Amino acid sequence: MNLLDVKGLSVEFRGDEGRHDVVRDVSFSVPENKCVALVGESGSGKTVISRAVMGILPAKSRITAGQILFRDNRKNGDFVDIAKLPPAGPAMRAIRGDQIAMIFQEPMVSLSPLHTIGDQIAEAAKLHRFVGSKEALELTKDMLRLVHFPEPERAIRTYPFELSGAYANAP
Repeated sequence: MNLLDVKGLSVEFRGDEGRHDVVRDVSFSVPENKCVALVGESGSGKTVISRAVMGILPAKSRITAGQILFRDNRKNGDFVDIAKLPPAGPAMRAIRGDQIAMIFQEPMVSLSPLHTIGDQIAEAAKLHRFVGSKEALELTKDMLRLVHFPEPERAIRTYPFELSGAYANAP
């Protein structure tokens, strides 16, 4: 069964020079317990598609066609069309960060260099799962294990700038 079905998604940007179609008729599925990669050249719309799924498109953009069907575990596994939800509304906020999350490509922009990886992920768990600090830290370790992050116990004490491709081989 799929967790996410994107069907015929189209997105436009509006600017001083008019409107521009930046994503046209994109469809794909994300099956349960599988990884899916959006692959394409720079400017092909990968980030726009991801932001549409997260409900965080820029203000000068809008979804013009299609569906983003997400299986919402809070609603007995029923599908909700994210494309139809108000991005700042309570339904989307309940999904974003708890059931769907995005890690942007450039960690130095996405993560604060002043806080550990563990503190930053645990903060999201506290906000979206309404748990205390100790339980949030345990959830953080579990999340890192789920994505096969090496040594979650150690990783939670690292800072973003301490991570690299060599981290997996570190003692």
